[in-house]
Amino acid sequence: MARWGDLTGLALAMLVAACTGNSGDGDGGNGAAGGEQATGSSGDGGTGGAGTGTAGATTDGSSGAATGGAATGGAATGGTSTGGAGNGGAAGGSCVAAQLLWFEDFETGDYSRWTSNTYDGTWMDGVSDCEANGFTTTEAVSPTHSHRSEITCAFTESHRGYGGLQFDGDDVVPAYTNAGTGIDAPYGVVNTFYSRLETPHVYGGGEVTWFSFWTVNHSCDWSEEVLTLGLEDPSHRLAAAHYQAGGGTRTYTPDTPGFPFYEWVRITIYVNYYDGVMHVWQNGQDQSHVTFVRSANTICQWHWGAYASADNYDVVLYEDDNYIYKLEEPWTDFSREPYLGVDVPLCD
Repeated sequence: MARWGDLTGLALAMLVAACTGNSGDGDGGNGAAGGEQATGSSGDGGTGGAGTGTAGATTDGSSGAATGGAATGGAATGGTSTGGAGNGGAAGGSCVAAQLLWFEDFETGDYSRWTSNTYDGTWMDGVSDCEANGFTTTEAVSPTHSHRSEITCAFTESHRGYGGLQFDGDDVVPAYTNAGTGIDAPYGVVNTFYSRLETPHVYGGGEVTWFSFWTVNHSCDWSEEVLTLGLEDPSHRLAAAHYQAGGGTRTYTPDTPGFPFYEWVRITIYVNYYDGVMHVWQNGQDQSHVTFVRSANTICQWHWGAYASADNYDVVLYEDDNYIYKLEEPWTDFSREPYLGVDVPLCD
C-alpha cells in the first residue's frame, strides 16, 4: 500500500464533517473534544453537537505518495531516516501490512476531513480572545501549508485549540454521535504527525502547568479515562498521562531527550487497546513505553492541537502531515519507529 504524502495532483477527500459542540474540561491534559466528557481529577462533562455531512471520494496514487513520503522523511526534520542505519530503517526489505485510515496535510484549507469541522476556536462562544486557529504557509513540512494555533493570554479554563475525529469501525464519521464503537485493531494503530511548538515556557516547574498535543479514547461517549501525550515537567520529555487507572505504567528509555521548541518534530505513537500498550518515538528515537488498562478494545475518539492548562500564554503550535494506520500484523520491535510508508515499506 502506498503512503499518501505530497498530494499535489492527487485527489484525496475524506468524509466531510459538520459539527458544533461544547467540551468538557479536565486537568493535566485530560479533557474534551466535541461532546467529550472529561474524566479524572476535575473534569466537567460536555455535550456533543449535532451536525450533518457528506461523504467524499478517495483516490490513491502510489507515485504521488512515494514522492510525498520522501519529502516528509525524518532527515528533513532532524529525524533518523537514512535507510538501514536509522530507527525504522528498511534495509532488510521487509514490508508491513497496514491500512491507512486517515490523513491530513492541511492543504485543503478547511476542516472537511475532521468530524469536528473546526479547531474549536469559538468553543467559549467568543468569551475568550486568547486563542486563534487557522491555516498558514509560514511553516510547513510538506508541501506548502500547515495548521497554526495560538494562545495569547492566560484564561480561567483550559485552552482548546484542537480538531477531533470520531471513528465508526475504520471510518471517520461526518458528525459526532458520541455513541457506537471505534477502530477494532488487534495489532494496534500507528499515528505519525508533525508538531512545531514555539514558546518561552518551562512546563511543570514554573509559571505554566501542562501542554497536550494528543488525546485518544476508546469510549465514544468519553465516559472512561483518556490517554494523552504532552509536556508536564521541566525535562520537556513527551509524557503520556492518564494511563495509571487500573495499574498502568510509564517507562522512559535511557537518555530520552526533551521535546525541542522552535523546530519541526515528528511524533509517532503506537497504541493497542487489546494489549494495553502505548509506545512513543520522537524524530525516530525510541522514547517511552506505557501500559494501561481499559474496559474495551476499540479506539473511537481522537484529537490533536493546542490543548493546554489555563495558565498558558505566548504559545504558537504548528501541525502538519498527520497519518493514522491500522496495523494488520503485529509490531514487535519497539526500539524501531514504525514510520510507515517511509522508513518502513507497506506491503501491497
